[in-house]
Formats: sequence, structure tokens, C-alpha cells
Amino acid sequence: MNTNKESAPRWAAVVDERVIPMPRQIIPALLIKEQAGIDPKSHIIRDLQSPNDSVIENDENVDLGAGNVFRSAQHAPPSQAGCDPNAPAKLAFILNDAFVFAVEPTQTEGALRRQFGLNPKVQLLRDLVGPNDKPIADDEKVHFKDGPVFVTVFDIEEHCKDGDALSPCDGYLIRVDDTKIVMRESHPTGREILLRAGKDPKLTMLNQKIGKRFEPVPLDKKVDLTACGVERFTTLPNEQSEGRGSASRDFALPELDQELLEDSNLNWETVQEGESKWLIIHDIAVPQKFLQRPTSVAIQILPGYPSTPLDMAYFNPPVHRIDNKTIPCTEAVQIVRGLGWQRWSRHYTPENPWKLGEYNTLTHYLLSQSWLDREAQKP
Repeated sequence: MNTNKESAPRWAAVVDERVIPMPRQIIPALLIKEQAGIDPKSHIIRDLQSPNDSVIENDENVDLGAGNVFRSAQHAPPSQAGCDPNAPAKLAFILNDAFVFAVEPTQTEGALRRQFGLNPKVQLLRDLVGPNDKPIADDEKVHFKDGPVFVTVFDIEEHCKDGDALSPCDGYLIRVDDTKIVMRESHPTGREILLRAGKDPKLTMLNQKIGKRFEPVPLDKKVDLTACGVERFTTLPNEQSEGRGSASRDFALPELDQELLEDSNLNWETVQEGESKWLIIHDIAVPQKFLQRPTSVAIQILPGYPSTPLDMAYFNPPVHRIDNKTIPCTEAVQIVRGLGWQRWSRHYTPENPWKLGEYNTLTHYLLSQSWLDREAQKP
């Protein structure tokens, strides 16, 4: 029996053809009667693959792992001569309050799917105590002793490939970076998604991939997981160090960067001055904590990008707090197109490095917006 409460399987019994949730695997017989609403004076009988079913007394402890199918009767049934008293017990595999009977304690994921008639796009999970239910892999062997209760969730990323409407289910399987997590709510906040993914909302920025574009998800914004187009989520560390650092003609960005910027409906251009190349994104609104005027951000494209990490961001007009407090590490000015750009000296760190193939000009731009939001939250 699994004794780790956080990862323990949920248990249930089928009593008189009804699913009755149970608090654990081994329980008093009287508790089964109480939860099923059965008169304590009646008999509870474990259903065996034999006419000689097993009568259980009130003071007995019942191991649901040895069989979880029961019926009630006012009188104990008589024993049948010539029947096997050691016949195997009936087992009930339970999914979303429906159940199927079995004698074989080891099933496969595919067999359970076929028995319950599941939509091929839903993911089958073993129902565990706590939020982290265990996904069942394709054709994985499923052992009754490990827990008979299951739930289904929609794999959002798979669902969005065809754009089909969602059917009712117990939750939604979403991918955050390279990890898949289950959200029970159809409209979780950005903060709830980060917490479920094991991320610190104070130090992490959440982005949502919709089609080919990425959109930042504020901590308190609700995300509609049932909407078409929601594919997956990525995170960026929002704890770059505050430090010091460096400085147009049009040039081509990598094709993926161009597609991401175009799909995000940003007003952007590339500028080259001497050996320096810049991506400039215009018409950026700033948080209320700052002097309210649209600004632009310049990101220097260093030689060797994307293998070479991006670093820092430059704003023009400069961003100033309305309370005139100094923003750390924004004193330096970079001249681009004859204008002074306020340098926000923020860097990737050894703990949160640049990730080739995952980070790009769009993610760096979104990260620069998170720096503004982070500063705006300071007193």
C-alpha cells in the first residue's frame, strides 16, 4: 500500500452498482456501510467470481486492493456446495464516476480506453491525492493495486492541432516549457499556472503560444483553456541581474524571428549603424507607475546571434517613474540614429542562461516588458 499521502492513489468502492469514494485503501467495513447509506444491521458482501460471495463483518478491515465490488443484503446468503471459496474478487476500474468490472488486475492503457469508449484526444490519468495526477502512457500496464480510480483531461496542445471543440472532462493537460501539468480549472490565472508548474511567480514571466505568436500572461489574468488556438506556455526568468554593459541600415533577422514578430502584430524594424545592428520595436505602452508616453525599445543583435545571447534593452523616450525615484542601472545612454537611448542593464545569469532554440528576439522583447512591470511593482 502506498503510504505517501501526496502521491497516494484515490480509492473507491462500487456498492450496489454505485461508486462510493473512500478515504484510503484499507478501511473498516462499517465505513463502507456509512458512506453507502446502508443500515449497519445489514450485511455487506464482497462480490467474488463464485456463487459463494464473502460476507464481511462490521469489525473487519477491508482491503479494497483485494476487491472493491460489494452488495448489501438484509440476510447473509447461504453457502453453495462445491463452489470455490478462494475465487477471485470482482474488480471495478472507475473513471469519472463510471465503472467497468474486471477479474484481471492488470490492464493496459489501451484496454481501459476501449472499455470506457474514450475520445482518442483525451489523456488518461490515475487520480492521486493532491494536484499532480499521474498520466498513463500509451499501452502502459495499469495495475489495480496501484489505485483503481482514473480521470480524463484534454491535452490542449494535441487538441489545438485540429481546432476541435472541447468536450467536458476533469481537467486540461497543458505544456509549460518541457513539462506537462494538469489544470482542473478551465480559466486559471497566470499565477496559478506558474505555481502548478513549480515556478515562483515573483521571479518568472509566463508567455502563451497562440498559433505562431507568443503573448505575455499577467499574473492575475485568466486564461481560457477551452478557447481554440491555445497551444502551450513558456516561461522566462524574471530575475536578470542589474549590471552594466554596450552600442542602422536594414538587415534580415532569422526567418523564425521575423515570423514571430509579424505574428505578434508589433511595429518593428531593423537598423544598422556601422557594425552595430539593432531591432527596434515602437509604440510600447508603459505601466501606470511611469511617465505616460509611448516609448520604443532597441535590442542589439550581436554577431553570431542566435548562438550569441541577446543582452539588455534600450528605451527612447527614456522611461521615468512619476515619483522621480531612480531606476537602478539605467543611467547609461546609447546613441542610435542620433538619439539617446536609455540602457536598462539586465543580463542572463549562470542560473538562468540564454537557451539556444528556445529564446529569441521576441522572448527577449517580452522579457524587457517584464522589467518594466517589475520596476512598476516597487514602492
